[in-house]
Order: sequence, then C-alpha cells, then structure tokens
Amino acid sequence: MRGGHALVVLLSLLAVPAAAQDALREDDLMSSMSIVGFDPATGELGIAMASRFFAVAPIATHIRAGVGAIATMGGAPYQDGEEMLGWLAAGASPDDVLARLKQRYPDIGQINIVDAKGRSTSTTGAAPQWKGHRVGTHYATAGNILAGPQVVDAFATTFERLAGSGLPLAERLLQCLEAADAAGGDARGRLGATLRVYRKGAGPFGTDIYLDVRVDDSTTSIEDVRYLYERWKAERLQAYGSRMVGMSVGGDVAKLQRWLLDLGYAKATDRGLIDAAGMPTGIYNDATVAAVLAFKKDHQLGTSPGANREVVVRMIALLERRARGRGGSSGFVVPVPRKPQ
Repeated sequence: MRGGHALVVLLSLLAVPAAAQDALREDDLMSSMSIVGFDPATGELGIAMASRFFAVAPIATHIRAGVGAIATMGGAPYQDGEEMLGWLAAGASPDDVLARLKQRYPDIGQINIVDAKGRSTSTTGAAPQWKGHRVGTHYATAGNILAGPQVVDAFATTFERLAGSGLPLAERLLQCLEAADAAGGDARGRLGATLRVYRKGAGPFGTDIYLDVRVDDSTTSIEDVRYLYERWKAERLQAYGSRMVGMSVGGDVAKLQRWLLDLGYAKATDRGLIDAAGMPTGIYNDATVAAVLAFKKDHQLGTSPGANREVVVRMIALLERRARGRGGSSGFVVPVPRKPQ
C-alpha cells in the first residue's frame, strides 16, 4: 500500500497542467527589492530587503563590517556573496566586482553593492516582469517583479531625503523599505524581509553584528521587521522612545514629564512636574504617577504606575503625528510597534 500511495502522488504531480507547473516555478523565483547603504559618519554598512521568497535573508544578503554590503537578486550568483566581499576587502571597487562576475557568467542577475568607502553600483539582468535599479551617493537600490518603477524610486528618494537627517542608518534603510512597499512593492506580495547593519566592534560582545533581524515567512514581514527593530532598540540600543523609564530621578523622568506636558496630561503650573522656571523636575513623584496613569487609562495601556516601553512609544507616536499635522517635525521617529500575530 505504501508504494501505491507513492505512485498516486507521483501521477498526481505529473498530471499538473503546464500552466500550473509554471505557477509553481514562479513561486520559487527570487523576486526581491532591496537597498544597500553606507553611513560615512559611523562607518556603518547596511541592507534592507523584502521578497516573496521564503527566508530570503541568509541567501541574498551579504555584509562585512569595514568592507561592504551586497544584495543579490533576480538570478544573481548568490553563492558568490562571500567571494565578492573578499574582492572588496582586497581593494576591488564595486564596479570591479560586477566586471569580474560578467566575465564568469552570461547573466549576473540583479546586484546592489556599496563599499566602506561609500562607492556604490547596481546592475539589472534579464529577470521577467518589471525590474530596475538606481544608484546614488552612499546607496544602491534595485528590485525585480515589482509593481513598477515607482518602487525603486521610493527607495532612492527616501534615502536621499533622509541624508543629513541625523537618523541612524538602520532607521533610514527601514524607512526606505517601508516607502517602497507603500509604493507597491513586490508585485507578488511578501514573505521574507530583513534589516542588517554592521560596524566594526559595535555588536554584542565585541562582534561586528550591530543589528541583524529577519522575518522568514509572513505576509506582514515588513511590519514585523519594524517590530523587531523597535524591540532591538529596547533590548540593545536603549534609546529614548524604546526603553521604559526605569529611574526615579534623572533625565528620562524629565523627558517623560515634558511629553506629559506637551500632550496635555500635565500643566505648567503643576509644581510636582514643572518648576518655577518652566523646567521638568526630573523626579518620578506622585504628580508624575497621576499624569502617567491618566495617559495609560485614555490609551488602554494598563493600570500600573510605571511608564513602560509601550507608554513611551505611544507618546512619541502621538507627538510625531501632532508635529506632522502642523507641517513640522517633532524629531521623533519611533512608531507604535505592532506585535506580529
């Protein structure tokens, strides 16, 4: 009976119409969109990528601190990623790398490269459907089987707009990915996504892995990567807007009090929070607790007296929304994270 079942399965597969077989092969295509970037102020190198391909990150992204970042897509020689990084480390330019590959293969697919000197390049091969690339100062972006040219344009214009903004490279790359997705993204949908930033000695325990998060199998993979990035900031970066207020006196408390004032949960005349000079007291006292509890009640964030991470992130999101409504910028960029379902 076991052999009979195997025969039935085999015959069923053979009986799949040609069009359906093409559809199955289509699902295996490495349709992707990506951007690689370099930050001359920090020396960071990074990649943001999304794809309809399952677990795309370990196959199509290649990065080495102090050397370069490479995204391979659309039939590129994925297996040569480490060799390409080796060429960069030995002194080859990004254009040199592409030239060497073209001597080796008739079609090298789609590749983005940026090196630790800020030099960048990109190429697009013979992938079907819409494909294209753009190159600019300290970045290269490309994609294939996309909704249209507006997707690559969204990558490029967002990176260029954020140049000199003071935002970390990771935030800029992720905003680029989000903008490209909002412009239509991968024409076949989502599955895998990743955000990787490397810098010499900047990772845990002296490693070069500053940030490396990925989602392998999710129709909301880009939002999920955003969630992981916010979690990374809470666990590793410990920046305003991503950590809970864990002190009873000090700068974090003063920042929280200022936000409570700006959001209308405190008054400038409340001397428990604001002193006579109009400055936050920086003391997590009863008046501050009362204001935090009022905010948490309005936003259904629990009844404990502490200002946890969710409280801080929600405040920043509200302040950012208010600033944008006035046509300005609050300087806050952290959105409310959405936990994957």
